[in-house]
Amino acid sequence: MCVRAWFIAFGLVAAACGSESGSLKLSAVVPKSVTVAHEVVIPLLADSSGPEPLTWQWQSPDRPELATRLSRPTLSVYSGGRALWRFTPLASDVGPLPIEFSAQSGERTGSLSLRFVIEPGGDPPLFREPVGEGTTLDLRAMACAAVSVVVESSSSPQVELSLIDPPPNAEIVQTDALGGKLVFCPSLSQAAAETIYPLLIQVVSGPHVVHKSYVIVLRRPA
Repeated sequence: MCVRAWFIAFGLVAAACGSESGSLKLSAVVPKSVTVAHEVVIPLLADSSGPEPLTWQWQSPDRPELATRLSRPTLSVYSGGRALWRFTPLASDVGPLPIEFSAQSGERTGSLSLRFVIEPGGDPPLFREPVGEGTTLDLRAMACAAVSVVVESSSSPQVELSLIDPPPNAEIVQTDALGGKLVFCPSLSQAAAETIYPLLIQVVSGPHVVHKSYVIVLRRPA
């Protein structure tokens, strides 16, 4: 099996050719690079004209986890030997990405190895959680508020979470690269003094610094 590649105006076209008679010839249109958080779409074509149905498969030898994670690529198969591979990369995917495609129609098979580069994005991070502007802590039922904080970042696979000028007993506990918990356990004196505690959550992602205002309202015991 051999691979030929050449450049055209809109990207890189890669075609596989087989030295054995009866093998499938596969081709694809591939971008040279894609950006985090932007979908890449790769059209695929097999020169199958026989009566047998055509099946497609793909894998990434360097990143086998790509096929099992929640935001994994999809491969849609159409008539006429056509297929479409779609993928929206994350910040953790930055770098070269090799993909191997294979197709089979009866006894005929073909394979194609492709490679493109995933570039970091330049967008500021986004808060996916918490949703809304605040929550209520009912001190009759629990002593602490624990609010999930989840960030989406295209510029860095890891962010730094913090609180700006927090009141006593309030903190951010970072639990993974893109998330954590906002924890506030007010003291008896805090609960007696105020019912509304405004907080300012900060996320640093690469060159970007983004803030989110969040309010915790205390419901005091009767």
